[in-house]
Amino acid sequence: MKKIFAVLGIFIVILAVGVFAETAGLSPNVEEAIKKVTESKGINESQIKDIQQVDFNNLPDEVKIANIDKTNIAMYQVDYGDEKPIYVITVSNEAFQKTVEATANKMFLDFGYSKEFKESTFLLTPTGVQTNSEKGYVMIRDGSITGISTNLELSSKGAGEVEVIIYKNGEQVGFRNSFSTEGSSGVKSDYDSQSEGVVTFEKGDIISAYVKINGDVNVKDVITLIEITSNQA
Repeated sequence: MKKIFAVLGIFIVILAVGVFAETAGLSPNVEEAIKKVTESKGINESQIKDIQQVDFNNLPDEVKIANIDKTNIAMYQVDYGDEKPIYVITVSNEAFQKTVEATANKMFLDFGYSKEFKESTFLLTPTGVQTNSEKGYVMIRDGSITGISTNLELSSKGAGEVEVIIYKNGEQVGFRNSFSTEGSSGVKSDYDSQSEGVVTFEKGDIISAYVKINGDVNVKDVITLIEITSNQA
């Protein structure tokens, strides 16, 4: 469905043939909708001699479309007297709405710390800037925090616990990775996911990451990814 959305969004020229995307849908008035598209390209209604629906299984040689979901999609060939006809692709409102609902913007916020440390601290961005309660990634759109993963190395003389905590505007959001040195030290990994709409943020909110150490534990080589999801374009 994402490939349908791409067809709707741009005007493609294939072998000097115009292909237009019109979101009017397969209504009884589809012919009129096609005429409006052709008029926008400078073709007068009086020039149109014929409009025929094209069989996707028998496309004209000058049209090359691959890997497209044909559900609720139709193509029409418009003969307006020129040697090369134009082709109009239409998609029903139902298909368009499904495409929008299925499209989500996902992004990963990258944090880390390469040096060894034993005191709780905020993690750094890839540019080397250390985050804190006021410094971090500024959200551009409303959305949700949907995942966190961490890989790090621990060393300890006894039992201890390490948590990688997500902060929003200087406050913990209750979504984290946890590690215990009880039983063994060494390289450890943890990952957690969350549904959209549970841990939310608004545009302008600041997201940072914090390592909380409990006990006599040394930590190094922290690599943390936070997944954020937004349904806005």
